Amino acid sequence: MDCLKKFIRILLYMLPIFLLCTAWSPVSAADNFLIIAHPEIPVDSLSQKMVADIYQGYKGKWADGQTIKVVMLKQGATHEAFSRSVVHLSPAKLKRLWKKVIFSGSGIAPKILRSEEKCVNYIAATRGAIGYINPATSFAGVKVIDIQRMD
Repeated sequence: MDCLKKFIRILLYMLPIFLLCTAWSPVSAADNFLIIAHPEIPVDSLSQKMVADIYQGYKGKWADGQTIKVVMLKQGATHEAFSRSVVHLSPAKLKRLWKKVIFSGSGIAPKILRSEEKCVNYIAATRGAIGYINPATSFAGVKVIDIQRMD
């Protein structure tokens, strides 16, 4: 019984800390990424469907007419989480999809980068760029985009 009481006390102690840690994030706590974009893009939030459309090559222009420059990570946990939870495709299927988009001429190949720091630097320097990073990565110089979920 003492063990159960200790567990409940610890749980009650940790719950507010957990809630405070997850409240700041513009995406769900279950997601291990932030959507980031060049500071001059004309939006502060996007629907999950819109982000999926961008990353599937269906949407190529921002509302102001500038070209969307898609940035993706080459691999890793952040890439996996983003691919599965936003685009609803495995990383391998997402890669195959982009090959079709490029081959058909209906889209421009995404910029694929090996590190999240390079992703931030590229997006900060490239008008119209959008990407994703782990929330622990410094994102100075870019805009964090809120994802509006359809729950």
